[in-house]
Formats: sequence, structure tokens, C-alpha cells
Amino acid sequence: MDRGPGALRHNRRAVTAIAALVAALLAACGGNGPKDPSVEASDRYEFRATDHGFESRKGDEPFRAFYSAGINFGLAVPGTLPGEFLATREQIARWIAATAELGLNTIRIYTVQSPEFYEELRRWNLEHPKMPLFLLQGAWLREPEDVPADYLGEYDRVWFRDELEKVVDVVYGNREILPGGPERPLNWGRAFGTYTADVSPWLLGWLIGREVEPQTLMTTYARHESERAYHGVYFTVEDGDPFEAYIAESFDYLVSHEELGYGRRHPIAFSNWPTLDPLDHYTEPPYPYSSEEMFSLDMKKVAVSPNFTEGVFISYHAYPYYPDFIVYQPDYQVSDAQGSNSYLGYLRDLRAYYEGYTVVISEIGLPSSQGSAKRIPSGLDHGGLDERQQGAGLLRALGSVVDSGMDGFAVFSIVDEWFKRAWIVDPIELPADRRHLWHNAMNPEQNFGLIALRPGSPERFHFVDGTDDGWTSEPRLRKDGGPAAPRGDGYDSMRTLRDLTIEHDEGYLHLLLRVDDLDPMRTGRLDWSKVSYWLAFDTVDPERGDGFLDPAKTIGVERRVEFLLRLDADGASLLVDRPYDLYGVWHGLRDESQAWRTVANDDGIFHPMRNLTNWEYVYEGEQLGPFVDDAIGTLPIGPESEKSDTSFWYSLDEGTLEVRIPWSLLYVTDPSQRRVVDDRGESRRELGTSVTPEIAVAAMSLSPAESPILVDAFGAIPTEDGWRIPASGFARYSWEGWDTVTFHEYRKASFGILKDGLPSLLGRVQPR
Repeated sequence: MDRGPGALRHNRRAVTAIAALVAALLAACGGNGPKDPSVEASDRYEFRATDHGFESRKGDEPFRAFYSAGINFGLAVPGTLPGEFLATREQIARWIAATAELGLNTIRIYTVQSPEFYEELRRWNLEHPKMPLFLLQGAWLREPEDVPADYLGEYDRVWFRDELEKVVDVVYGNREILPGGPERPLNWGRAFGTYTADVSPWLLGWLIGREVEPQTLMTTYARHESERAYHGVYFTVEDGDPFEAYIAESFDYLVSHEELGYGRRHPIAFSNWPTLDPLDHYTEPPYPYSSEEMFSLDMKKVAVSPNFTEGVFISYHAYPYYPDFIVYQPDYQVSDAQGSNSYLGYLRDLRAYYEGYTVVISEIGLPSSQGSAKRIPSGLDHGGLDERQQGAGLLRALGSVVDSGMDGFAVFSIVDEWFKRAWIVDPIELPADRRHLWHNAMNPEQNFGLIALRPGSPERFHFVDGTDDGWTSEPRLRKDGGPAAPRGDGYDSMRTLRDLTIEHDEGYLHLLLRVDDLDPMRTGRLDWSKVSYWLAFDTVDPERGDGFLDPAKTIGVERRVEFLLRLDADGASLLVDRPYDLYGVWHGLRDESQAWRTVANDDGIFHPMRNLTNWEYVYEGEQLGPFVDDAIGTLPIGPESEKSDTSFWYSLDEGTLEVRIPWSLLYVTDPSQRRVVDDRGESRRELGTSVTPEIAVAAMSLSPAESPILVDAFGAIPTEDGWRIPASGFARYSWEGWDTVTFHEYRKASFGILKDGLPSLLGRVQPR
């Protein structure tokens, strides 16, 4: 058929590049890569992707079915960016051992890692021959910097070919990569070092590329509309989209590099996602209202030569909560043993489309973040889960992968990643280039790990149990004597404040309020019908904010405040002063009362803190999914031993109440610089911020009633209408900024849940 001049140019570039590669490799190594004397041929594994899943064999043993149960590794530790690769050898070794302990058999990585990663993986496999860990090696596809963006531009082609060569050579322990610099621009932001550890005996396959944005494909195709075919050594596309032809070309380039340089081949895939799947998602509105159905990348269009027996497999990053069509498309409304589960319905559809292929869900996970970015009917939410819910939900989601007939999975991820962004908190993580210097418990993307990288040192980490264990600072406020306005009902000791202590770390503001006695009647419980506690926060400017804490204006404050925390029979509720409320900020929604900055007022009106996580989903006039608000101000409570995401608990024995508030909930956009939201409308691109000199906190106790009755506060002064808390009644707290962080590892409860549940889960795998 006539493929047109563009297709011929497309193939000519590819063939020329592969021919040059062949010549260079033959000149360098005569077609034979380095031999590994420490791994006998009988100990080397071979894999192939078949029409019924992966198969593997060791040495010349017969091929057997292989189910890839893996986990994704990211090696950007807190305080660093992903292009720095500063995880230590000891950390990498622990995470590799943890993978094996979980009962998994595969590690997936996205690009070349540090030499230490390959050395430690090789070390593990040589020392544990009966429990090896196999490698899915990625090759990263950079986001084009051209304007308009063009994946098929010459520089990006050169960059990606360089990446393909590097990953192959590194896996075979045969590469030195120099640091990036003006003379080596291709190496900027990439791992470097001398790579001598050959891990190819345990290589499961190549998983190249990334989640490609549809808008970038649109601008790419506008420049390369005619380049729709590719004919190569092992892979052919007759009439595809330009990027599908490029995938085939890239497959050929990598496979040729491996075969000619090292005499071996492995299964290969491109990393896709549901946004570009080839299925019919008829509920999606057209572009520009949605970009989810603009394009597809269909691997069925890539014809594979019978000579390439290692095979192509299909890879998807697929989560239960995104895109909306997975949640709401009517075809996907099915149930599992635990209730509605549209994720299972979607996976069945994807599996059916790629019948006859090996299909792997190479990213699947749930975050243990306090904040959520999407709530869905199945409860497999994008955050807003504690560690136990994370573990149980992950097992359920993996059960959907197994029960839909997929051929493997890779959990996301082994550790938390502080550098990650999430749309729901994007407006209040500023400046964005310092996000990696603090931890945001409200950011789902930072909290996918089975191993937490928690802020602070283990010695000073505040494990929320209500006691003063681990608190080393002196109280900021103290008082003696009885309450300011005793009730005389036998419960005044519950309402008598003694001291208030404040500390912080890279993730939270911590407060410890001590009272005279939390259980005066010795009932063994805190009787919330007799007391409530309020904490008022001035976070920006003492001259701006609300001058009253209640609409009746019975409690005034000399330092105006932005936030009010109520601890009472209803739990722990964080409220924000009405003008400072950022509800709807990401969507550009606000009413006339919202200034998105703190302003002086005397309303005494505080709003419950909320996020708009779900926009309504409508198809042909029918609302398939509603608007959903996440009540982020309703703080989780309980001892941390039972509730990992807790913000509050107390100790009856010590008379102490312990509070832990994520920085983001106080609109602190960068605690490492004491930067807070303070928008003055100077930019349409992002909220304005300012540096706060300090945070000041007032504490008080009240007798619960329809109208609150203040009983005690630090420095409370009676007024004609009630009480006033002077500036001296606020605990003032400031801290030094930082450019380096402290953190420590901690295995989440989800780690143990997955470990315990995997044997049963993998026992459900059915041969195809």
C-alpha cells in the first residue's frame, strides 16, 4: 500500500538509526556482550510473553507459567528530587529485602537507577537463589519541551534512543554514565556512575515509555500527521497513529541494541494508561470538555515478527478511581464480594479486548493520605484512607486484577515520595519547587508507599497517643489556680487549663494541651457532655483575621485569627474564617464572602473546611456521578496505634490532649520558609503567599451548650458581653527555615496486611 512520503521518511530515520547502532555495537564488542562468570548458564532465567501469560525457565528447564507479582520502586528520598537518585545503598538493600519479605517476585523501575540499585539487586539474587527478584526495567520518555510539544521532534528522538541504549547497557553491567553538564546535555537529571553489576540473568522484560498526555499527542500529530507506518526488524505498523508507529520503532531500537550487543532478547511493552486505551468510553464528553477519549494507543496495531519469540506484552497503569469512566460507565457497574466495584468491570473489558496477549497492570495502589482527591462508591478512594484501609483496599483492588484474568501487577509503591504533586493540593503547595522539602499528609500522591518515610527523627517523632512522651520543649503558656469562670458542678477540673506546648516537624504542627484532670469522677472515660476545648490560630498577621470566635460575639480575641479547632463530643473539627476559606479554589469557584486571603472582620463566622473532590459526571442529561465534597476539617481521631492518620487523642492518666495538624490544613504552603496563603490578586496563575513571622495559638475550655460558655482560657479578661483573650493569652511559636530534612522509615500497617493476604490472593490466579 502507498504509505506516503511522511511514512517513508519516518522509516528511513529509524532504519538509519538502527543501522548505525548495529555498526557501533559490532565495532565495540563484535556482537558479544560481557560474560558473567559468576552466573552459570544454568542459573540464568529466560522469559517470554505468550498468548496465555508470561512463561519462564531457568537454564534449559522447560518453560512454566509465571505470574508477575511486583512492586514499583522510586528512589527519590525526602529532600531530594527524582533526578538526583540519592537513596543510599543501605536504604535500597532494605527495600529489596522488604519486597521479598512481602512475597512479591518482581521489581519495576522507570528508568536507569543509581549503580547501587543494580549492585544490591544482584547481591540479593546471588545470595538468595531460591527467592530471586526479577526486574521490569523501564526507559523513561521525557515530556517534550518544544512549544508546541512534539514527541517526534528530533531532539526528543535522540534523547529517547540514548535512554534505550543506556537501560540495556546498564542492565548488562556494561556502561559508564558521566554526570550531566553543558558538554553532556543528554545526561542532565539522570543517574550516573560506573555500572558493572549484570542483572540480566533476572530480567523479566522491558517496560518503556510513560503515561502520555492526549494534548501532547494532539500537537505532535499536527506536525506528523502522515507518519503512520513503520516497517522494522521485528515490529511493523501498517496504518496506525504516528505515536503507535514510534512505539514500534522504539521497540526495534531497544531489541536490536540488546540482541546485537549481548546476544539476548526479552519481552517488551509500552507503558500505557486508561486515558489512551482503545476501548469505547461513550460517556466521556468530547474535547475540550474532556481529553479522556481524544486518542488511543492500540498495541494490536503493532505486528510482531514470528522470529521475536520473546513477545510483546500489554502494560497499563490503572487505578480504581480515575478516569471517571472507570467509576461511572454503566457497563462497568459490577460487584465483588465486598460490594460495588466498577474497577473490576473495567479490567474485564480491557482483558477481553486484549485476548491473546499477556496483560499486566503495572501500577495499582491506594494512598494512606489524610486528604482525598476522589471519593468513589466502591470505597477504593484516591486517598482519605488510613493504613489499615489502604492495605485492605489494596488487596481488594489486586483481587480485581487477578479475578479479571490479568497476567501480573506491580503495586505502587514501595516507599512514600515527598516530591509528588496532586491536583487537589496544588494551589497550596507553593513554591512548587520546594515541595520535596516537606511532607504533606493531605497530598494523596505523596503517600502511596507501603513503607512510610515519616518526617522527623524516630527519637522525636510524635506518635499520637495523647501523652507527653517525646515532647521535649517547655510549654509556651502556663497558668495556676482555678478556671476563669467556674461552673461549680464538680467538673471544673476538666476545664482548668494548665499549659500549652507547641512543636513542629517537616509534616505537622504539634500541640499538647494539659488540663487539671480529664476524669474527675474516675469513670475511665472523658465525658464530653461536660467539656469542649477550642484552639484558635493566628497564622498570618495579628491585625487581620476574625476578632471573634462565635457569631454571638461572646469570645473576642486581641490577635485576630484564621482557624478554629473544636474538640468536643462531635470529634475534632477544624474551621476556617469565612474570608480565608479556599473551598473551590482549584476549580476557580468562590462566593462573594471568599477573599482567598485573611482580612480583618468581626463576624465570628468560621466555615467547616472542605475540598471539592468530585465534579458531577453527566451523560445524556443523566447524572451518573454527583458532586462530592471531602470534609477535610473533620479530623480523624483516636490513638495512632489504632488510627494511623489521627490528628487528636488524649490521656486520662496525664490530663493531656495531643493535636497533630498537617501544615496544608493551616494553609501553610511551605513550612520550610514559613510561607502561608496570602493572596492579593496579583497573579491569575497561582495564589499569592507571604512569610509569616510566627503562629500564635489561644486555648480555652467551654461548658457545652447551645451557645458556648467559656470556662477557662489563658489570660481571659471578662467583658460586658463575655470574654476577651489578650495577645498575652496566645502561645507564640516561630521556627527556623530549612533546606535539608530529617525523616525515618516506618512500615505501615498496610505492609503487613499485604504480606499476610498475598498467598491467598495469588492462590486465586487461574491458568489461561
